[in-house]
Amino acid sequence: MYKHWSKKEVSDLKKYYPVLRVKDLAKIFPNRTKATIVAKAMSLELPSAKLWQPNENKILKKHFCELCIAKLQKLLPRRSKIAIWAQGERLGLKQNRNHSRLAVNENYFKKWSANMAYILGYILSDGCIGEGTYKGYSDALKFGVQKRDTDILEKIKKELSSKHKISLCKIANHFTITNQTIVNDLKKLGIKYRKSLREDIPNVPKKYIKDFIRGIFDGDGSISFNKGNYPTLSVCGGENTITFIQNHFLSKFNINSKITKVKKNERCQFLFYVAYRANTAKTLIKYLYENAELYLERKYKLAQKAFNIKIKIRKNYTNEEKQIIRRFYKSTPKDKMLSLLPGRKWSAVQGEAHSLGIHKYNIINKNKNDFTTSGESD
Repeated sequence: MYKHWSKKEVSDLKKYYPVLRVKDLAKIFPNRTKATIVAKAMSLELPSAKLWQPNENKILKKHFCELCIAKLQKLLPRRSKIAIWAQGERLGLKQNRNHSRLAVNENYFKKWSANMAYILGYILSDGCIGEGTYKGYSDALKFGVQKRDTDILEKIKKELSSKHKISLCKIANHFTITNQTIVNDLKKLGIKYRKSLREDIPNVPKKYIKDFIRGIFDGDGSISFNKGNYPTLSVCGGENTITFIQNHFLSKFNINSKITKVKKNERCQFLFYVAYRANTAKTLIKYLYENAELYLERKYKLAQKAFNIKIKIRKNYTNEEKQIIRRFYKSTPKDKMLSLLPGRKWSAVQGEAHSLGIHKYNIINKNKNDFTTSGESD
């Protein structure tokens, strides 16, 4: 049976409903259910305590940017952390994190050094800067690596004198520094939000370019070995990054390699790739990693392996040998060709003939894939 509200109950409801939560009101009105309390308040058009009051918004606007969340909760005792952060976002407020609560060298990226160049290269390839979240934080520098590569996060943390924690997860580990000063400096150096495959290359001082490139290789590069234990040095990324690396190696060592363009996804984004092999790879690996101070431990061990590999230097073909290939390759059987070129392997002879533009098979019709044989084939 419905029980009418007394004048005192209505008076108390008007007094407390705008400032207390329903679970607390239930204690003041022990004979009323929570649903009944809410229904009566709605019929009286009373403002809910859940709704932010003008005086609360005034406090938030005045103190949100400067005070930490603990102090804000003291000023707004009825509000949780999440509620304060969410209302701050709704009001377009942003907490000032120019100076981190946890210690970090926020001026680190203002001055060039070998290690700064390395970390900048690593950020370009495998790090990022992120915009502040709904919680009102400032922008952040973020890293994420496989568990086996956590050592590089520890090194970067130490280099930046940071007290921020490395988050350990099942598959990958993460390291985040929320600091607007650091992010602003990185943006001045060319690091973008959502930079994947559209990176801008910073104006790196010449003496630090190899450290910068080593950072890129530790992020998106690889060192591998074939069956003959010869090394391959490769890296993938955006066109600007790969072209920068290719041009530097060409100008520094007169070493060139073709850039390969690969479609990454259905949105027509392209990934660019360049690789160096054998003695060329060994030369470049030694250049990047020898006497390096900052590096990814796993790749440094592969680099050391490459240092110690002895690779036979291919003997260049003499003019006399080239003349033999030009004269006899098309019409002479394999065994006789090898007798004319003692000390040469057939695969090497084929490669040299190809470089000279000489082929045993002449293409007559490319569209029909018709071939004729000039001489004997094996």
